[in-house]
Parts: sequence; C-alpha cells; structure tokens
Amino acid sequence: MPKTKMSLTKKVNLQFAAIQGSFWISFLPLGGFAVVLLQSKNFTDSEIGIILAMQSIASIIAQPLISTFAGKHPRIPLKNIVAAMLLFGAAISSVFFFLPHLFLPAVLIFMVIGMTEYSAPAFINAIAMQLTNAGVKINYGVSRGIGSLSFALAGVLLGKLVDISGTDMIIPFSVILVLITCVLIWRMYAPPYKEQPAVDIASPAQIPQTNIWTFLRRNKVYTGFCIASSFIFACHACVSNFLPNITDSLGGSITDQGIIRGISAAFELPIMIIYSILARRISSHKLLTISAFSFFLKSLATMFVPSISLLFLVQAFQMPAFGLYTPAAVHFSDHSVTDADRVRAQAISMVAGIGIGNVFGNLGGGFILDKWGLPSMLFVATILGFIGFIIMFAALYEKPVKVIE
Repeated sequence: MPKTKMSLTKKVNLQFAAIQGSFWISFLPLGGFAVVLLQSKNFTDSEIGIILAMQSIASIIAQPLISTFAGKHPRIPLKNIVAAMLLFGAAISSVFFFLPHLFLPAVLIFMVIGMTEYSAPAFINAIAMQLTNAGVKINYGVSRGIGSLSFALAGVLLGKLVDISGTDMIIPFSVILVLITCVLIWRMYAPPYKEQPAVDIASPAQIPQTNIWTFLRRNKVYTGFCIASSFIFACHACVSNFLPNITDSLGGSITDQGIIRGISAAFELPIMIIYSILARRISSHKLLTISAFSFFLKSLATMFVPSISLLFLVQAFQMPAFGLYTPAAVHFSDHSVTDADRVRAQAISMVAGIGIGNVFGNLGGGFILDKWGLPSMLFVATILGFIGFIIMFAALYEKPVKVIE
C-alpha cells in the first residue's frame, strides 16, 4: 500500500475513533441518565416508560426515512447529515432544561431525541462503511471500543457531578459534547462524491425482489434470531433504563449509578476488540446463543443481588451479553441472507432488537414498577430474557454459518 494511502488511512481512523469517543460521551447524559432527569421533574415510572417507548418508536421510524433521504441526495456528504441531526437534537433537548412537569411536551422532545441522537449511531456506522467502500479501511472494532471506554469513564464522572451539582447539569453537559462531536464530524475526511456509493441502496442487480413478510418466511433462522432479540432487549431495557430504581432499592446514589454504567461499558471493550479473532473460531450462531444466555443471567443476578458492591460485579455479564451481541448480530445478519438482502437484514435486526425490544421493555417496565414494584419488574424482565435465550437457542442450534476468513 502506498505511503500516502497508509497516511490517509491512519488519519481517518484517528478521526473516526475521536468521533466515536466524543459521540458516546455526548450520548451518555440522555441515554444513561434519562430516567434520573425525568424523575427529577416528578414524572411517574409509567410516564417515564411511555416517554422512553415513544423515543424508541421515533427512532425506528426516523432511520429509514433519513436513510432514504441520504440515498436520494448522494451529493450531500453523509457526515453533514449526521452533524445536522445531532445539532437539531441538541437544540430541541435544550428546551427540556426549562420545561416543568408537562407530559406531552416531554414526549415530543424525547421523540426528537430518538429521531436524532438515538438514530445517529446507525449513520455513524454507515460513514465507516462508506469510507471502507472508498478504499479507506476503518478498524471499526477498535474505534467502537474507544467509544465504549469513553462512555465508561464519562459515566463515572457524570454520576459524581450529578450527585454534587444536581440534575440541572445533565442537559448542558449533553449539548456541549454534541457540539464538540459535530466539529469533529465536520473536520473528518469525506471521500470524493464519485467514490461514494449511495447509502443503504443496493445495486440494480441486488435490489430485493420480495416484501418483508416473504423475506422473513424465507429466512426462518434469521427470523428466529430477530424474535429472540426482541425478548432479550425487552429484558435489557428493564434492567438498564430503570437502573436508578434498582440502585435506590439497594441504598445507592447517583454516583453509584454512574460507576455501574461505567463498569458495564468498560466490560464491552475487550470483547469488541477481539471479536474478529473469536469469529474465526466460533460461529456467530453460537456466539449469539452465548450472548442471549448472558442477558438472562445478568437479569437473574440483578434480581437477587443484595448490595451495591455486588451489583458492581454483576456488570461483568455485560461483556458476553451486550458486548458480544453487538458485533455478532452484525456478522450474523450479514452472512445469513443473500447478498441482495444484506442491507435489509441489518435494518430489520436493529428494529427487532433495540427498537421493538426497547419499546416493550420501557412500556412494560414502567407500568409494572408503578403497579407492582421493582421485584415484579425484575422477575418479568428475567422471564423475558429466558424466553429470548430459548428462542435463540432453538432457532440457531446446529446451523453454523461458514466463517469468512
């Protein structure tokens, strides 16, 4: 490889790693401390569940619309679209700083956050794919790992700051980091227009010829994976989003919540970095089954944990759970369907897991908390996690995918 190309590749990887780090720090305040922020404005657990569920629904709806816009306007650099999304989200979220306990405006604000900041990771990933297709290879595992590490360190810091200064600093912290992220995105190298493939648009020879229901019926193993993902992410949403209720029940503080989120994110880092090595030795079918079982075990352990200090240790399950699921799901979706369906498979798996799973986890978790309390919510979450594991095991058992060397 020519020296100039090596220099460009190194520069772009550093830029992309910086964006990942900055973005996930900016995502933390409203992604990790949303429940704390809403509770500070006296929203009930049921109201919080509805608000977060509507945020997830908005993200599900927005992503294909934004993707279609990007595909129809390839002359607009994708990085500019992402930066515009983040700026709009930051502007709207800043309104929440001045908002009292008003349910409908809160729903609308968090829906915008879902459409922008929650949708942004998919398009930041698309930037990496776009660069790779243009001949600038991105080391995604390392860059995403830096994002997780940044999230981890920021979680500890933000938890302490909120304990000291109160929840009023959550929104300003988020807005400042979003602005920094936008500057980094604007400064990032973008391949020339002629070298850019259209985003999320297959070549004419590879355009899917079937509707989504025919596609799901034809790919039964993949469909089973999607159903299982919905259950395990409903479980994950209950445990992760309502972490403040869990820590409060154990006598913990907001600082403890930040530490827990930091530990959890830090455990994702090693598995993301070594995933390419694991994938050469173990099929994505088996890795996803291990991941589903780990989601169940984490929820089960959380239900019975007697103290904050042991809850810290429970976060080790995040490594084989969410940390393993993220790259394994991308790998599985890419290799379990035909070339023409690859883009669609990635989108559907995101909607089924993080989308639908979060919607039902947030709605159900908030309602159960208000009606029957935390133990009942954790019990239901654990049952959902177990069902997800059983479906994943049954759907993927002894159906190995050929590993691409």
